[in-house]
Amino acid sequence: MTNAPDIAQWILDAIHKEKNVYQEAIVPRIAETFGDEWVYTNENGHPAINRDVLKSLRKLRDASVVWNREERCWSVVDAS
Repeated sequence: MTNAPDIAQWILDAIHKEKNVYQEAIVPRIAETFGDEWVYTNENGHPAINRDVLKSLRKLRDASVVWNREERCWSVVDAS
């Protein structure tokens, strides 16, 4: 059975592989891969990820991955 930490790890793997992952692009991929119960439309009308998944993602990611609120995307940053 899929759980929030599993999905968070899947998202983190995608971020490291793709370097930039936009929320609006990953939400349909999450729904397709794990089911609609892990996504929703937020109060601003934007596609969003289940809060438990986001909480798990925050625990998993390190300083090499940053969230850009304006762009609504995660990016890998150069640590050097």
